[in-house]
Amino acid sequence: MFRRGGRVRPVRPSGLDAALALALQDPVANALAGARLREVGHHPAVSQEFSSIGDEKEPSGLLWHGVNVSPLSATEEALDEFGRHVAARSRRASSVVGRRRAVETLWEPLADVWGPAVREYRWSQPLLVAGEAGSLGASRLRPALPGEEGAVFPAAVAMFREEVGIDPLLGDGGRSYRTRIKELIRLGRTYVVIEDGQVLFKADVGSLFGPVAQIHGVWVRPDHRGHGLGRTAMADLVRQVRRDHAPQVSLYVNDFNEPARRAYAASGFHQVGELSTILF
Repeated sequence: MFRRGGRVRPVRPSGLDAALALALQDPVANALAGARLREVGHHPAVSQEFSSIGDEKEPSGLLWHGVNVSPLSATEEALDEFGRHVAARSRRASSVVGRRRAVETLWEPLADVWGPAVREYRWSQPLLVAGEAGSLGASRLRPALPGEEGAVFPAAVAMFREEVGIDPLLGDGGRSYRTRIKELIRLGRTYVVIEDGQVLFKADVGSLFGPVAQIHGVWVRPDHRGHGLGRTAMADLVRQVRRDHAPQVSLYVNDFNEPARRAYAASGFHQVGELSTILF
């Protein structure tokens, strides 16, 4: 029987500033969870999705336990406590994600409880940050415009099926996924190369946290792969995202995706860490 972590407490609006300050110590690794923390911080939902360990004004670790389980800037002791705390509760998350060492530590008490439900382990996901890339030519990349959802949606669905391995149309017929795509376009966070009404390349600013814009959902239409479009578009993407959203541009990639890793390297990205994702 796992004991409940007595020192684990919900993050409340009164502790939001301290929680954000801790998460911002590592904004590149914490971009996804940190963006969610900022989004719900002044809403009662923050207490349902985020927990901390230690003094409210000086926590030693944070844990997002919403659609994902993700440790943020947690000490080894905090990770051990979070693991026991989460293992005593039913799983509602679709993944565990974070810096590799943190995920490995958190997973130890969870493996026997949640392990049978695991769909895929992605232990090595290089975490990349963009530097400066030389000119790679024009890609015709631009922000997607409101009204272009009909062109972007099939590309986004293809990307999701290929990258995540499940169909985003299941369940509600894709309504929630379509709403997410429409919102990203409205916010100017989806970038595309479109030719004859067809999306050839797309990428989203999936998370914004502090100085960091984290790129999600990169996709090149299969019949345009291997011809340099991904490299030129990614180089353009970095310049445009810095102009429109944040000075630091990051992403993470599966270690086995060699074509993508080569394209990212050619467009100026370099590795600064390693994440892991466990998918259910």
